[in-house]
Amino acid sequence: MEKRFRDFLRHLDKLDWDVLSDEELRDEREGIELYINVMNQELLKCIVIFAALLICASVLLGASFISKSTLCFIFSLAFSVCAGLFGKEYFKNRDTMNRLYSFADKIAQLF
Repeated sequence: MEKRFRDFLRHLDKLDWDVLSDEELRDEREGIELYINVMNQELLKCIVIFAALLICASVLLGASFISKSTLCFIFSLAFSVCAGLFGKEYFKNRDTMNRLYSFADKIAQLF
């Protein structure tokens, strides 16, 4: 999926916006809207999983302090690392989303 987004963003970078007809602009706008919807779903998925992992890590960390269990502490660390990876993925997707929004704004100005 990342390759598809990179290719689409490269395609948008290469376009000469001034010479596009109204129909071509409409097609590009629909493509951008489609990719924005897909990216919104990806961001939502990342946020939900990130929140769930942080909640699990917090509960396990509390359990490790109460029961002094090393296993709970290790699982808490593992969940925290996984949450960090999903947070990194979220910020990478957010940057892509911002680029898509900038292209959508550019098309809106041309209409």
